[in-house]
Amino acid sequence: MSALRERSAAFDDDDVEDYDAVPWNYRAIFGEFKGIPWWAAILAALVPALIGAFIDISSSKTVGWTFNAVFFLGALAAILLVQRRSLFGPMVQPPLILAVTVPTLVLFTGGVQKGGLSSMALGLGKPLIDSFPVMGITTAVTVALGILRITLQKDPNRPSKDEIREAKAEIKERSKPVRRPREEPEEDERPRRPRPERAEGTPARRPRPEGTPARRPRPEGAARGERPAGQRRPRPPREDR
Repeated sequence: MSALRERSAAFDDDDVEDYDAVPWNYRAIFGEFKGIPWWAAILAALVPALIGAFIDISSSKTVGWTFNAVFFLGALAAILLVQRRSLFGPMVQPPLILAVTVPTLVLFTGGVQKGGLSSMALGLGKPLIDSFPVMGITTAVTVALGILRITLQKDPNRPSKDEIREAKAEIKERSKPVRRPREEPEEDERPRRPRPERAEGTPARRPRPEGTPARRPRPEGAARGERPAGQRRPRPPREDR
């Protein structure tokens, strides 16, 4: 009874360990803890960008080092902490975040001067042009880190190339038709018809009685149902009408 309890306890412990382990596709870039979901990765880059852009635009009507620093750090944290299966969004989100945050804050903080379309385009375009270098660098870094994670973080239980090659060869061998040789019964196993026993002194064949004529040889072609040459079948008499 005690041995059975020990086995069940060990089995339960193994199940708990397997259950608590985070799958490889849900992990962050380092460690074995679970990464953040895709929506949290978007917020990790968007919120710092909004704060930095608000500080810079309120003071100097354009973006500066505050926005550049928090924008880069937020995008970097998003690509490092997001789950392995949700890498695509953090890889391509820096240009989108910049296109949303900077013009929105410029409009809400009054950075656009009144005077027509030209003054509005100048007020919106200057912060975007000033933030373009940091946007390009941040996008290049996030794409590189995303490719690195895709290359390094793979399924640890995936089959190797040799195992895949052996599995394909085995499938090909199984798909070939198997021809079985025809089994013929041996001579000793074939049933034989018993011969009737013959009394001693009895001839093998029944003798022909005396005076019986021998068989006439058949004409050529008779065996095939043909008539001998020179013989014609008599025609029935023709009745006069």
